[in-house]
Amino acid sequence: MPKVSMINERKIDGLDASGNRAQWQLHALKKNDFVNIELIDEFNKDKVSKLSDNLIHAQQLSGRLLENHRYIADAHGLEYVYSSNLSGGYSFHNWKKWSFKTKSYYYKKLETKILQKSQHIICAGESIFERVKNIQSATVVRNSVFPENYIPTQCKKLKIALVGPFLPGKLNYFGFDMIKFIVKKLPDIEFVFIGPTDKNFREELQFKNTKFTGKVENYVETLRTCSVLLAPFPNYAVYLGSKTKFIEAAACQMPIVTTPLGNIDFENDHVCIGKTKNDLINQIDYLKNENVRNDLGKKLRNEVIKNHNADIEIKKIIKIYKELM
Repeated sequence: MPKVSMINERKIDGLDASGNRAQWQLHALKKNDFVNIELIDEFNKDKVSKLSDNLIHAQQLSGRLLENHRYIADAHGLEYVYSSNLSGGYSFHNWKKWSFKTKSYYYKKLETKILQKSQHIICAGESIFERVKNIQSATVVRNSVFPENYIPTQCKKLKIALVGPFLPGKLNYFGFDMIKFIVKKLPDIEFVFIGPTDKNFREELQFKNTKFTGKVENYVETLRTCSVLLAPFPNYAVYLGSKTKFIEAAACQMPIVTTPLGNIDFENDHVCIGKTKNDLINQIDYLKNENVRNDLGKKLRNEVIKNHNADIEIKKIIKIYKELM
């Protein structure tokens, strides 16, 4: 059987969503006895010669480096949609608005070219599939985890996790105003910020009820020390595809509080949605009841087992590989 080369432009280090998607796919393939596969991270044009006649699985935008190869394009999100939405967060006269519009125009051309050239498109969620299904044949393979690797949280009190990185330009950073409002309004609740954090972000949120872990060795174990995940996003900060941290928190049986666009491709009746800052506070108040947290947590974990299970989703990729081989 021909070899499969999975390529990723960024380094696989557990901090990047692109790397996380490639990692669980690789592990699931090998777990299902699909061993004739290699992962090439930090992929660039100098590494193209290593590909030979292999079937290529190109993560996110890495297909742009393959001028003379066909490949499977794995779309984690659509950068042109992300940039277009971000432009909506700035006034007409703000240069950032036009910078994001320019980026959106650039990415629209680039992503269309990458997807048109592909043999097949793998989509991280239904929202992506709906936008690319007329470009090339496509399949939804949801962001996933191995549920058995996630032990339900044992935290009995209301302790809230926020997962970064909280760095300028990153999606989580845009929720700063909502986060600060909530933290100040709920001084008796502890908020734990997990992941790399910008100095200004951290200094603005230095309160008695906040803790910053920085980069951690065992992210899941740190996440499990909390009982709820909070992830607010303003309406203009929209990235397609389900968020890995939602799936991981749900797998740890933790309720999730977010804004309406936060749970794209993770839509179910068990996520606590707040449209405004005060709505989010009301949702957190609702979760002060431990029985409510336990009930929602169990339902969310079942959602992961059913719809975001790596052992199930990987079978779709194996089917695509076999058809193209």
